[in-house]
Amino acid sequence: MNGQESLGSPADDAHGPVRVHEPVLLRESLETLGLLPGMTVVDGTVGAGGHAAAFAAAVAPDGWLVGLDRDAEILAHAEVALLEARGRHRGPRIALHNAPYAELAAVLRSRGIAACDRVFLDLGVSSLQLDSPSRGFSFMRDGPLDMRMGQDPAVPTAAEWLRTVRPQELERVLREYGEERFAGRIARTIVEARRRHRIERTAQLADLVVGAVPGPARHGRIHAATRTFQAIRIAVNDELGQLERGLEAALSSLCDGGRLAVLTFHSLEDRIVKRFLRERMELPFRKPIVADEAECARNPRARSAKLRCGIRRAAA
Repeated sequence: MNGQESLGSPADDAHGPVRVHEPVLLRESLETLGLLPGMTVVDGTVGAGGHAAAFAAAVAPDGWLVGLDRDAEILAHAEVALLEARGRHRGPRIALHNAPYAELAAVLRSRGIAACDRVFLDLGVSSLQLDSPSRGFSFMRDGPLDMRMGQDPAVPTAAEWLRTVRPQELERVLREYGEERFAGRIARTIVEARRRHRIERTAQLADLVVGAVPGPARHGRIHAATRTFQAIRIAVNDELGQLERGLEAALSSLCDGGRLAVLTFHSLEDRIVKRFLRERMELPFRKPIVADEAECARNPRARSAKLRCGIRRAAA
């Protein structure tokens, strides 16, 4: 679905029509971006299209909505939401690209767009990815240990990464990307286990982690394997490198006075975004916007969300 402007018929999955999950901080994102009819807005992490559909409505009828996502499977769901949004509002022009947001400058050039008015990045993992056992992001249901945001065969799966990663690097990833205090114990357990057999299923990895941590840590507020899965997912997808490149691409693509809004879900990415915005852009507000109690109760994914925004300074 690379560069698709003419959207086709809605697609159903194997269980009937796709249900778009509730986008986090939607009202606040719209207010922060300040979208107007005729604007060009880029949703660099379009996901299932929840935010993008609202953005499309805001820039209709003659604006541009350019959506990017690394995951071609997820883009098929976004197509449904955006088809409905365009039908309701008689516009705007919509283009979807199967590409990482670090490539958004090249994507805009391919559409003949010199600069955009707004860029939005939602850094959370899609609920559709988490809910699919075949994608291997979650330990809640057993599945192949994949974890790739896209399905590029050149990118190693989590199982392949675990098979070859050096013990010291594995420990570092768990400690830095997962902020896991038992990183050493977990890394040693994984390395010992992989000598005996391949680790290829999410349930296998979760069981290894649970067995590696002390007894009290197995019954905490979050599942003992949560931080390990987060850390490996970040490493497999180069998420922090992708974020740094994506922020640069967004800034270079914005017109003077254009806005970049970023929705983060954990402290590692939030620190990168916070530093970038403070050093490179003007800040309309210094503290992040967070979800209120009502949204957190309705949508648990919103509890850890932080929305930050920067404005591109006018050239001197």
